[in-house]
Amino acid sequence: MVEIFTATLITSIVGLVLLLSIKHWELKTGSMVGRNVRPSINRFFHVVLLWSERIIPTLIRIYSRRALRSSLSFAHRGTARLVVKAEKGLEKTLHTLRHSTDVRRGMGEASFFLREVAEHKKQLLRTQNVPVRVRPE
Repeated sequence: MVEIFTATLITSIVGLVLLLSIKHWELKTGSMVGRNVRPSINRFFHVVLLWSERIIPTLIRIYSRRALRSSLSFAHRGTARLVVKAEKGLEKTLHTLRHSTDVRRGMGEASFFLREVAEHKKQLLRTQNVPVRVRPE
């Protein structure tokens, strides 16, 4: 590990010395190294900076909001479908119970538990002043 840090330090020192010597030569002679290349490099880094500071964060913000809306919409639709399927299952179970406990069809009498539940429901509806509907027979 020490060798890696030493090599990095030596490379940095050599690079800084080289950079300072080039700058000293430019100031001494009055000419610039890579004078023709500098405007194109400047434009390139301007575009890179524009994309990294403005465009990419804006795109991230826009698409993250879209993804959040989509996921919330997906969750809402999924929950609604689940509720509808549960409701259909309960209706089917209720329909099956009605047919299996129907006295008029001669299939027998409703169980004691179901009669007790029905009686309790009627009492609750009467205490809350809710009109009790009786199905026509």
